[in-house]
Amino acid sequence: MAPVTSLLARPPAKPDSAAVRAFLDKIFPRGKIERVLLVNPPDGTSELFRIGTARRRRYTNYPPYGLGVIAQHLRAIGVEPRVLNLNHEVLQAARLASTEEDFSYDKIWQDKLSEAIAEFGPDLIGVTCMFTMTHLSLKRVCEHASLTGVPVAIGGVHVTNDVERVLDDIPWARIAFLREGDLAIKRFCRAVAGEEDFDQLGQVILDSGPERFRFTRECQPDAAEMDVIPAYELLDVSNLSREGVIGNFHGFRTPDTRFATVLSNRGCRAQCTFCSVRNFNGKTVRQRSVDSVLDELSMLRHEHGIGHFVWLDDDLLKDDARALALFNGMVRRNLGMTWDATNGVIAASCSDEIVHAMRDSGCIALNIGMESGNPTVLRQVKKPGTLKNFLAAAEVFHRYPEIHARVFLMIGFPGETMGMINDTINVARQMDLDWYGITTLQPLPNTPIYDSMVEQGLIQGVGSQEVRFNSGAYGKQDEVDLGVRLATKNFADAFASIPLDAIPNKQQLQDIWFFMNYHLNFHRLFSETRPMKIEQQFMNLRALSDVISPEHGLALYFTGYLQHKLHGRIDPDIVDRLSAKLDASEYWRERFSAFGLSPDDLRNANFRNKEIPRLLPGQLPSDHRRYEDTVTEA
Repeated sequence: MAPVTSLLARPPAKPDSAAVRAFLDKIFPRGKIERVLLVNPPDGTSELFRIGTARRRRYTNYPPYGLGVIAQHLRAIGVEPRVLNLNHEVLQAARLASTEEDFSYDKIWQDKLSEAIAEFGPDLIGVTCMFTMTHLSLKRVCEHASLTGVPVAIGGVHVTNDVERVLDDIPWARIAFLREGDLAIKRFCRAVAGEEDFDQLGQVILDSGPERFRFTRECQPDAAEMDVIPAYELLDVSNLSREGVIGNFHGFRTPDTRFATVLSNRGCRAQCTFCSVRNFNGKTVRQRSVDSVLDELSMLRHEHGIGHFVWLDDDLLKDDARALALFNGMVRRNLGMTWDATNGVIAASCSDEIVHAMRDSGCIALNIGMESGNPTVLRQVKKPGTLKNFLAAAEVFHRYPEIHARVFLMIGFPGETMGMINDTINVARQMDLDWYGITTLQPLPNTPIYDSMVEQGLIQGVGSQEVRFNSGAYGKQDEVDLGVRLATKNFADAFASIPLDAIPNKQQLQDIWFFMNYHLNFHRLFSETRPMKIEQQFMNLRALSDVISPEHGLALYFTGYLQHKLHGRIDPDIVDRLSAKLDASEYWRERFSAFGLSPDDLRNANFRNKEIPRLLPGQLPSDHRRYEDTVTEA
């Protein structure tokens, strides 16, 4: 199968016009599209869904932002849109169900979908899919929607990344829109009505069954065409954060705060080999006007009561002057909102002037994309940053403690040795920022690193529905927290035999991930003395132990520890929950024993000798010299 990027790069194919016209006349017998139902499927499936998790608002419930934008574009050509957010419908039903027996996951979304189709009478049903983990849900929604006889179209990042195999697996989808659908769907609607030649179609595949008509013309919107505020009245944006979480920093605001998302630009200047942003958004960064973004923020604040928003931008700080104009404009409009950059920012752009403006405009938290602290790995994955960039950004954020600064780290790159991973650990320690989001590499289809690993035989080129993210409510983290994934029997001795020049295997990476998570995030809290940071970390861990993962032993332990530091007491419930978890889980008993932790520490408020820094297994004093050399080289 040719990747989507190569399909879009080669000269536009010219499908037979008569065959295309016959196909469109067959599926659109009225010869026009007047109403489009845009559907956001549930994030997961009934097999993965747990009602208890939903009731504590653990699952994500992002606004279907892209569907809101497409709805406005459809209105501009006289097509009436409606947005059906099935993920929200399922989460809301889970909260309202009187008992678990009254709750039927599949029946809820199927009934809502059938009712919307019957009431609205769409000529076309468009279903989006962002993540690989939602593939099976996408498939089931398309099958159910097709029972009505209404043509079904699919689109989104997941569809774009692996469109041929997705279409193979979802025969009910007759149309697939690639990349951004703003202009592609408008041109398609006009072509169906005979108002536009087929030559104008772009970024769309029509699947007639016997053959596929591929229209590869590029039609990404430019900056002016992006100045569109989503149809928020169709998204029920005021109520979404009532049922689930939006972004990584929901624990930093009160539970009644309304959350939303905003996209100010599209694309990213970086060329990271593990990322699919450039496949979807193109190789440049296209920016909306500052006034358009500020108008959207004003609407969210004053018409929908939003108190906090998450930037969806992959390169929010691309242009210094624009970023300053945006942040200063937020201050001038006195919006009274806070915000975060969950998707991350590029370290090289985090100057003192920019971060100062971010703080003043309401920034309370963000992620920095670093991934590795080894210069060789950074070059191999084409990361736009050097160790000097990362350390300089850390120095800036230390001057703005109001901002909770996190760092993305990744391990398991092809050829990455234990010594290279230690470099990442050492640089992270030197940065000394607030939290480290650590993941193992999960290569996505249609990314350079995926294609390279397939060619090298490191992975098999399987269908993208088999790829799972290793985070989130439906990912592997829950399995770890529940003690299902016991990677190494003798956890305390896991790395004794891993030389620094050895490449860890998959099982060893699981335990390396855990050690890094403990030492970079949790153990360091024993020596935290800054009151503002203690308060931030307490809010962070309270959300982790109460909402995100109540089964997480370390989150429970350190929530109690920070509560004691702040208030001189520890809730007995925290101690009881931790004790019960250790009694029931060999996984957590192993790890608490390895780290010298016990519920008795909380019960007796005795944390003596816990603040002595511990080296990771495999780290030698000479590593510090190696680290200094790599900083100089960078």
